[in-house]
Amino acid sequence: MCTGGSLGTIASAGRAFSGSLTPGASNVSERREAFPMENITDADEADIDVSAPVVSRHSVTVTASADTVWRILTDINAWTAWLPEIPHAHVETPGPLASGSVFRWSAAGMEIESTIVQVRPQERLVWQGHGDGPDGVLGVHVWALTPVGDGVRVSTEESFAGPPVDANPAPFQEGLDTTLTTWLDRLKRTAEESTAS
Repeated sequence: MCTGGSLGTIASAGRAFSGSLTPGASNVSERREAFPMENITDADEADIDVSAPVVSRHSVTVTASADTVWRILTDINAWTAWLPEIPHAHVETPGPLASGSVFRWSAAGMEIESTIVQVRPQERLVWQGHGDGPDGVLGVHVWALTPVGDGVRVSTEESFAGPPVDANPAPFQEGLDTTLTTWLDRLKRTAEESTAS
């Protein structure tokens, strides 16, 4: 799941969902629910669900080291310091982030439980999670860092699936696009300010 300025739109769309689906739509959601993320190894490339009804991809160049960007991005307990839309974020699994680490957070009134799927330090971070429980929004989020010039190219992509998204994808698409660009802008600003100080 994501966060940012328009998550209110995403949360409102999810809350407006009545629970009814058009014939056959439940099969799509069940397939997406089982999107295989377990058994991913470091050699594999965990990815978003490209068949999901909502997919968003964005990137930005940050004039800071990959180490700086990675430190900010993976310090989940400190997300609230630079992402004010998140009232709380907490890693529940002890130790460094690794495949299987669980974190809980909230945004725009949605309670989100996410599980880390893949960690390649300074390169790639992937998680998946549900907003408002298993019948809510299933998000798969990928972050990739690539060195460029005197900085790093930060790319992020996310897919949304689940009954609320299947029922009304348009507000989720709009909200996710705006949210990811907001998150990238904030990450860029935070990393560059940290580098300058």
